[in-house]
Amino acid sequence: MSRVAAYQHFKERLLSGELSPGQFITQKEFANLAGVPVGTAREAIQKLEHESLLKVHPQRGIQIADITTKFIREAFGLRKFLEVQAVLNFASGEYEDVVSDLIEKTTEVLENSKTDQSEEVLERAVEVDWEMHDKIIEECDNDLLTEVYQINAARLRLIKVSNRMTPKRAIEALGEHLTILNHCLAQDGPKAAEALGEHIDIAMNRALRGK
Repeated sequence: MSRVAAYQHFKERLLSGELSPGQFITQKEFANLAGVPVGTAREAIQKLEHESLLKVHPQRGIQIADITTKFIREAFGLRKFLEVQAVLNFASGEYEDVVSDLIEKTTEVLENSKTDQSEEVLERAVEVDWEMHDKIIEECDNDLLTEVYQINAARLRLIKVSNRMTPKRAIEALGEHLTILNHCLAQDGPKAAEALGEHIDIAMNRALRGK
């Protein structure tokens, strides 16, 4: 397995909830989880530490990022900084087909979520939730912006490992998404930005409460 593949493999294990926030593991345990020799693991460890997903403590081992108040506020604060500006572009009218497609998907999942609270529907709600945020950044067509967003998205996913979306919150979040998307469809950037900012604040406050 290559260094890049090892990094991706461990990251997937981390974001699956297999490891707990704040947990300590050894370098050997990390290598076993990543499926690589210890030497190869070191480079993946450095990259993950750079992304604030873990911390190396000399003599103590490797600590999975602890979900502190500071960690949550910084991750959601960066998301808000990036996306509230990016949604102005998304609401320009140039991406009407993309916005309409998201509205259709979101509406379908929202209606399903009201009558079917199965794990399968909840997982689909999470997918659609992420898709809107991803598209807002993607349509900026800026590689540096996308890189920063993706690094921060991993932090947000780690937060959500211990703060899973409930059926009730899924319905609320998808409703908030529809408000944002309809403002985008109407090419009202300021209202879309305001609604997105409120949506991110709600998600942050929920994470801070651990609900």
